[in-house]
Amino acid sequence: MDNSPVKMLRQIKRRVQAVTYGNPLYRMMLDQGPVPDRLRLSIPDPWPGDAKLGQALIASQPALFDEGSSLGDAGQNRTLTFDVLRDLRAVGSDLARRKAVSMIHEWIQDQEEWDEAAWAPDVLGERLANWIAFFDFYGATASHDFTKQMIISMVRQLRHLIHVAPSHLTGVEGLCVIKGLIYGGLALIDGQRALGIALDLLKRQIDAEVLPDGGTVFRNPAIHGAMLRLLIDLRTALRVAQMEIPPELTLAIAWMVPVLKFFRHGDGGLALFNGAREGSALMLDAILTMAEVKGRTLKRLAHMGYERMTAGRSLLLVDVSGPPPRPYDHKAHAGLMSFEFSVGRERLITNCGAQENHDPAWRRALAATAAHNTVTLGDTNACEVLVEGGIGHRPRVVDAQRFEQEGVQYIDITHDGYLSRQRIMMQRVLALTEEGDEVRGKDIVTGAAGRDFTVRWHSHPDVNVMLAQGGRSALLRTPSGSGWRFRVHGSLGEGLGLETSVYCAKGGARRTLQLFVTGRTTASPLLVEWTLTREKTKKGNRA
Repeated sequence: MDNSPVKMLRQIKRRVQAVTYGNPLYRMMLDQGPVPDRLRLSIPDPWPGDAKLGQALIASQPALFDEGSSLGDAGQNRTLTFDVLRDLRAVGSDLARRKAVSMIHEWIQDQEEWDEAAWAPDVLGERLANWIAFFDFYGATASHDFTKQMIISMVRQLRHLIHVAPSHLTGVEGLCVIKGLIYGGLALIDGQRALGIALDLLKRQIDAEVLPDGGTVFRNPAIHGAMLRLLIDLRTALRVAQMEIPPELTLAIAWMVPVLKFFRHGDGGLALFNGAREGSALMLDAILTMAEVKGRTLKRLAHMGYERMTAGRSLLLVDVSGPPPRPYDHKAHAGLMSFEFSVGRERLITNCGAQENHDPAWRRALAATAAHNTVTLGDTNACEVLVEGGIGHRPRVVDAQRFEQEGVQYIDITHDGYLSRQRIMMQRVLALTEEGDEVRGKDIVTGAAGRDFTVRWHSHPDVNVMLAQGGRSALLRTPSGSGWRFRVHGSLGEGLGLETSVYCAKGGARRTLQLFVTGRTTASPLLVEWTLTREKTKKGNRA
């Protein structure tokens, strides 16, 4: 699709906004009306910060600071949103308080004029909420003049947000706008108008984005966690104000908690599906605690499209659906039929993850089918990855069945992502044995002959991987010393290969390894059968 008309419209929109919102008359309009002399309400922020990142910020080491992200949500600039205040609070010193005041004062002086990035509705909403939520922390060292100046700025930002609050924003961005309206409406002015807009947007967003199984339409575990955290913030604010909690908000939190548990590996981090990163285990623990919802971890998410199999200490998470629908597919990946496998607190087989930056090269590489533990046909993706975000060509059919036989759990998945372009159907059967000592896989490639394909298994960077038996198997050794033997059975197993890969889950990219086999389709369905089996010690005990 030619995106030049879209880009031209965006450029025209930016120019119109710059002229309109940068006009002194518009600012005068925002300044009309009453301004409170203090915040009317204190809304606490319960989330843990990172004192190391706070110290780095105080020491003016932004390169170190920018690597930190509590949940990896939305890739927002944490300085413009002032999410950084949480890390300064974790330091807790008067120096940290003065740094917070200095940063806010500097923003008011330098960024008060309208700027596209700084005044984007979602960024503005999160910044406004953070200034309010952390005032009890930094306000202790703030002068009267600073407080007055800050409140004038907050009122101006709130009035702008009320004026421009978009109904088209989704996910984290949409909830940040709602959060800014609710916090501002409760702590500043224009309360009824701001709250009315916010609650209307909230109901519409929950109806559109929270699925019947409690999953979210983005199919991204990190976005799911970030949205749940924001919903908890909204509930907290309404509780502090002693307002009635909308039933849809209460139900959304209750439904979403088991789903967040679903995606956690034993190390406390999230699975890396559809653009997600691990996130902070501490933050995820806090979210589950603050949600105040009890319940067992689910085995399947029929609407979100994932399966979870456990046996012993082993965990197998499987993607059994296609990409999310538009416009919720901005971060989506082409990892159809991919899986992740962990044992206890150790990840063995993982997808490659995602980067927080918007580098097209990273987007192209990490969203590709080849960056996932699945089957790739040639050098093409199972669905079209758009570099600017989103998915173009997509499969029409992704079907999955789950069943159990003699204590062994099975998942049978089929997709037609390559059918229209390459005349190939893909099928995968994954199994986890009763004690969790073996993962079995069957990949069946059916259709036109002469098509090259590759099956990949990306290892976690903490796992030591080496080929053995002349390249007919591989040994995976975890940090705890546990050994797992990987084999591809049949003639294809003789060509088992090992090459470098990348793991992007926290901070920057880490080097890791991937196992792979290649093959070529024939007129008959071609079967790739493989196993990952726990190695036994000589005494018969588990390694």
